[in-house]
Amino acid sequence: MQPEKIGRYEIKTELGRGGMATVYHGYDPRFEREVAIKFLPPEFVHADPQFRVRFEREAKIIAQLEHPSIVPVYDVGEENNQPYFVMRYMSGGSLSERIKTGAVFTIEEAVKILEQIAPGMDEAHARGIVHRDLKPGNILFTNKGVPLISDFGIAKFTQGEAGNVTGSAIIGTPAYMSPEQASGEIAIDGRADIYALGVILYEMLTGKQPYQADTPLGVAIKHITEPVPRILEANPNLPEWMEKVIATAMAKNRDDRFSTAVEMIEAIKSFLRGEAPPERKSSTTLKVSRYNKTIRARKRRRNPIPALVIGGLFLAALFGSGVFFLLRNMLPLGFEAPFPTSTAALPIETSRPLIEATSSIGETAATAPTEVTLPSLPVIGGGDKIAFLRNNDIWIMNVDGSDLRSVTNDGVEKFNLEWLPDGQTLLYMAGKTVKTVDIDSLREEIIFSFISAEYFESFHVSPDGKQAAFSLARELFVVPFDLEKLSSATKKRELLAMDGCLFYNKIAVKDALWSEDGKNLAIKFLAPSNGVFADTIRILDIKLCQDSEPVRLDEFPGARFRFNNEIINFDWDGDLLFFLNSNVRNGGFGDMGLYNTFTHKFEKLAPIEGNCCYRDATFSPDGTFVIFAFQDIRLGTDSSINLYYLPADILSTSRTLESLPLPDGFFTRRNDAPMPALRPAQK
Repeated sequence: MQPEKIGRYEIKTELGRGGMATVYHGYDPRFEREVAIKFLPPEFVHADPQFRVRFEREAKIIAQLEHPSIVPVYDVGEENNQPYFVMRYMSGGSLSERIKTGAVFTIEEAVKILEQIAPGMDEAHARGIVHRDLKPGNILFTNKGVPLISDFGIAKFTQGEAGNVTGSAIIGTPAYMSPEQASGEIAIDGRADIYALGVILYEMLTGKQPYQADTPLGVAIKHITEPVPRILEANPNLPEWMEKVIATAMAKNRDDRFSTAVEMIEAIKSFLRGEAPPERKSSTTLKVSRYNKTIRARKRRRNPIPALVIGGLFLAALFGSGVFFLLRNMLPLGFEAPFPTSTAALPIETSRPLIEATSSIGETAATAPTEVTLPSLPVIGGGDKIAFLRNNDIWIMNVDGSDLRSVTNDGVEKFNLEWLPDGQTLLYMAGKTVKTVDIDSLREEIIFSFISAEYFESFHVSPDGKQAAFSLARELFVVPFDLEKLSSATKKRELLAMDGCLFYNKIAVKDALWSEDGKNLAIKFLAPSNGVFADTIRILDIKLCQDSEPVRLDEFPGARFRFNNEIINFDWDGDLLFFLNSNVRNGGFGDMGLYNTFTHKFEKLAPIEGNCCYRDATFSPDGTFVIFAFQDIRLGTDSSINLYYLPADILSTSRTLESLPLPDGFFTRRNDAPMPALRPAQK
């Protein structure tokens, strides 16, 4: 029977049911939104005692995988010993449903869909996460027709969906399964998903799958043994170069495939423009840094169970699908490849507290500070160094662009970058963990992890270094910046027991910035606006702390001025002025505006020759300069990302301006979010 509730989620209807999971359309009363809930059967827990350990570990990794091209996982829980996932509800249907209508896609139509999901696939692959069940049914559309990838990585530990060959021995759907998956190789990497993307493209352009057989096992065997079908035989109206695209994407040897999904899409677009794509390296020299080099050097290990099944293909043909499913159910669990366990990808690490018997970052009772005479640095706008993100790693340079170097190299997605008051330490967030890194020793430490929270979106230390304001589960906490207590807090009651300045749960708070004197907070929260929820900024007076309810000093945009419902980034000079950034393209580049809380005037800014698009506008330490990222919308997909550090008083005029002198092509991804942070000049 259909349950009425799963956890706090109200169940509306069943969306689909397979042999390994049931998906429901639900409603989240707390955040007033539609959700999809994937309910996993309890027999996995009983059949394999390690299932729960793997489930919880891998769920934490997947929860970190936030990308505009991937259906987000909101929550993970358990109901009556049955694990479940809560995901965004996608009301626009699936690519599978569109293919089943019988319409054959044009190349342009296919590219328009696939190019929107390709960056999400590459992002996951860069972090060692492989989908392994990419198919049209897992490409879902929003109500506005935007495609997103569903179940990214979940198939790895749900043991797949109904119709998978041999249950847990081989993960995937036979029609879209790479040869290495079908043959039972344990070491599967992201190129298995590239193969599936080639199969999907073939199906979109011809209306049928490349391999046909009477049984799922027969289809899987053809992926191993038969050559790549010629797509022009299925659709003679296609250009000849499409043969090369499909043959490369579906190459039997994974070294001969496109190395990334974006590379595949860019090759097609080059052909459409009448250009030849760049010549690819041979399989003997192609080295993709995103994949595990240890796997590349190791002799391929094969799972013996699939080999036995393949050897019994003729028996399956004699006895039909009944014997196939009998064999499938008899196979033991536990043959899947282990999920990446690199500490760089895990949201929780075992680490000693950052501070031992001291209140100063980077200094312990056993180590006294040593005075060192340092060369003077250029100072602009009251700052001397810039920290920013590139390809998910932290880089720093002087404010004039000199002395550029990286301080992390794990490639794990980061945000909330800021300098701590000591000027030596950078604080940032990765997933649901707050970490620091020393810019000289490159030593990284964990400050605070709260993996059980549905949302952990910001963490900011007050200017004097004594308090921390953070949004946890869309509730605002202001507590002492006590590293020992924070590092051991795993429950809400432990945070409340810290006797902090403020706990604020009347609205859904997403972020909080400190004023210059530490007496006010500017919070970003979700407010109802014309039937939808819109990001709104509210300034709170918290100087009386626990003694009274915080006083609301201002609130905007609201009735003050019109702005996008989503505020990607906002920054405060700590006094009167706010920068706001909206989202127009590439995950956060859009309009930039300046709001004055004294005059209540808002001004839209477009300093680079009057053009879009900007992101991450941030005030310099003395408020006289601003740093921001710019991507010229006029150049389309060829637009690069540049950083500008300019006097704030020239932003109202449109002109040609010089960007910071970074190397050409320094930012390699169009959706990079630099999130720059400026260090106050060190005396």
